[in-house]
Amino acid sequence: MNPLGLIDIGANITHPQLYNQLDKVVENMRSKGISKAIITSSNLGDTRTALDIIKAYPDFFYTTVGYHPHNSKDFSHDDIDLIIKYTKNNKVLAIGECGLDYYREYSSKDDQLFCFEEQLEVAKAIRLPIFLHEREAHKDFVNTLKKHILDINKSVVHCFTGTKDELKTYLDMGCYIGITGWITDLSRGEHLHHMIKYIPEDKLMIETDAPYLTPKNIPFKTNGVNEPSHLNYVAQCVAECLNKDISYIKEITISNTKRFFSI
Repeated sequence: MNPLGLIDIGANITHPQLYNQLDKVVENMRSKGISKAIITSSNLGDTRTALDIIKAYPDFFYTTVGYHPHNSKDFSHDDIDLIIKYTKNNKVLAIGECGLDYYREYSSKDDQLFCFEEQLEVAKAIRLPIFLHEREAHKDFVNTLKKHILDINKSVVHCFTGTKDELKTYLDMGCYIGITGWITDLSRGEHLHHMIKYIPEDKLMIETDAPYLTPKNIPFKTNGVNEPSHLNYVAQCVAECLNKDISYIKEITISNTKRFFSI
């Protein structure tokens, strides 16, 4: 394993498309120089599974703990004690993936807002970073986050795909920004090619969001399932957009990720 390899800040390793082939996923990470991946939890069941994965592959994975907005309807205040309990494990690095998602509204807006606020309170109380999700809910997301942001240790807006004004709002609040393979998709992510230059180098991190968002710049045919080993293609596109060498992008994103997650 390459100790200086890229770190994928967000991969859904508990998803069956990855979980059912973990040996292959890890071998591909090893062969492509991806040193670590942070497993994204969408609920506490994901966290339990993630910790089992970490026991099997302790050198490759960490995890978050929390409720994705889609799962907010299943969240109750009683879950707070369990979330706090999980954070005592040093492989649990952040609260999340949490936030607001009005795109499909699998959970009501009221449920999402309650779940988001509760997790922000946990992040404040235990001083862990927070891993954020926002889709078509920018106004409510920002208004909620602003009430807490000064007491939050660190925050990252995962899978940023928004506008320049939205980016400025996040940066003004001190957020880090996570960039995925969305940037490689010219049909919907071309605006990020120009916008990424506005992200300060010390706030930039990269991720796959595997098994989703397979990079479009992979030069060979894939089975359509994204995985952490494809993170190099996100780094390559970011480097091209910034007119930087890929080795420089790797260096700064690794440094930022280690600082953000204290690893």
